[in-house]
Parts: sequence; structure tokens; C-alpha cells
Amino acid sequence: MPLSEHEQKMLEEMERQLFADDPRLARAFSSGRARRRSGRRIAVGLAGVVVGLVVLVLAVALPAVWLGVLAFLIMLAGAVYAVTTPARRGGDESGDGATPASPPSPGDRNGRFMNRMEQRWEKRSGDDPRR
Repeated sequence: MPLSEHEQKMLEEMERQLFADDPRLARAFSSGRARRRSGRRIAVGLAGVVVGLVVLVLAVALPAVWLGVLAFLIMLAGAVYAVTTPARRGGDESGDGATPASPPSPGDRNGRFMNRMEQRWEKRSGDDPRR
């Protein structure tokens, strides 16, 4: 069932509010802004796994347990490197480079957002005591 025009506007307003209150969380849930893994990173990770397998075969040929453990760690590191995305460097994650002097605590932001939503709800339903 499609949303009405009013519901679409309210949803867009809530999305804008989410981006304003917690842009990191909003980016995590937005589908269009997902970071891609680079092909080079996957290739390097797979190369690490292959090297680990070669070292594991060598560890089996030579009865060396420590070499087997090292091979496992090399394979694990290669797989983790291939699967993860690189961390962003510098500034905050919003991309504008500006960091607030004293960010509000998460509870404070949530409280303000919920208070505004409650006020809007009361205003729509006619229960607003300030009227």
C-alpha cells in the first residue's frame, strides 16, 4: 500500500532528522551510500589466503606444528583483509571535516528528538496543552 503525500513528507522529515542527529547510524542503514570493497583489496586478501595454504602444505610435509599455526594466521589475516572495508581517515565520517566542539550526549539528542515528535503528535491529535 503506497504512502499518502503527507506520510511521505513526514518520512522524509524523519530521515532528515536522523541524518542531523546521528549521521553515522543513518549512513549505516542507507542503501545508496554503502562503501564498496575494492578489487585490489580482495585480490591481496586472496593472495594471503593462498600463501597461507602453501605454508600449511609445507607445515604438513615438515612435521612443524608452529608452521601450521603460522599458516592458519596468514590465511585468517588474508581473509579478514579481503572481507573488511578500509576505515576512513581524517576528520569525522560526515565528510565535511568539521567536528563539533562538544557533541551532545546520545541520551540528550534522543530526548530532544523524542520531545519534538511527542509535541508534533499532540499537536496533530489535538491534545496539545499549550493550545
